Amino acid sequence: MAKGIVTFHLKRFWEYPDGRTVDLYEEIKAGRKTSEFRDWTDYWVDRLYRRTRDKNNPYIPILRPKVKRAWFVVGYPKGNLPRLEADIKNIVVHSDENGYAEQVEIQLENVVEVTE
Repeated sequence: MAKGIVTFHLKRFWEYPDGRTVDLYEEIKAGRKTSEFRDWTDYWVDRLYRRTRDKNNPYIPILRPKVKRAWFVVGYPKGNLPRLEADIKNIVVHSDENGYAEQVEIQLENVVEVTE
């Protein structure tokens, strides 16, 4: 995997509580889905950020984004093809009412499909 790229493995169809179904791959491809959300876990923090320490307070980590591109594939295809590639416009952390991080939003732009 190239540096600065994070791969998201999608479930092709997403069902809303009201019964509507949406094709996530096609929604991203068409530009209607411009953000991808993930839970704020150590797994996603490690994939999206580089951790450093402040010289004045080594107990507080400083998080800096380490990815600039996102790949989206349905399931786990051989060679990650076909896929959507997108630039990461911004990474936003969403917190609960107590200020604790709950989710990370990866905002996308310039989405293109790669088939070969």
